[in-house]
Amino acid sequence: MNYIVSADQQDWTAAYEVEPESVRHARRGVRDQLCEWGWEPDSPVVDDLATIASELVTNVVQHAAVPGKNVVVRLHRAKGCCRIEVLDGRPDLLPPTVLRPSEESGRGLLLVRSLSAAMGVERSGGDKIVWAEVPYREQLGAAA
Repeated sequence: MNYIVSADQQDWTAAYEVEPESVRHARRGVRDQLCEWGWEPDSPVVDDLATIASELVTNVVQHAAVPGKNVVVRLHRAKGCCRIEVLDGRPDLLPPTVLRPSEESGRGLLLVRSLSAAMGVERSGGDKIVWAEVPYREQLGAAA
């Protein structure tokens, strides 16, 4: 189950159960909200932020699940930049792993880093927030 916590002209927040299907739901939710804000569905900003949502929610599902806690996805739109945040219930950071070229997974954060202008991790109470910022130059409609 997923649900939108809040939405307005600058911010959108949705919560999802920590399960594999939530990756798809989060990606769709981000894409839908960005289009509601005025971006075209095939915009690079929409594609990049939807991909980032997929990667970060996948990390929560695979590595940071906490019983009874949802994964929360937030979008914040500011002039020239859209920030995505994914909150999980674990305050600890997993140690970085060394990847071999033959490994088929483990490159999600590298992809997020390559799609964003900035990326980071913060702690908020007992939660961890992984965030990324994607710049945009597009002219948006009246919703901007």
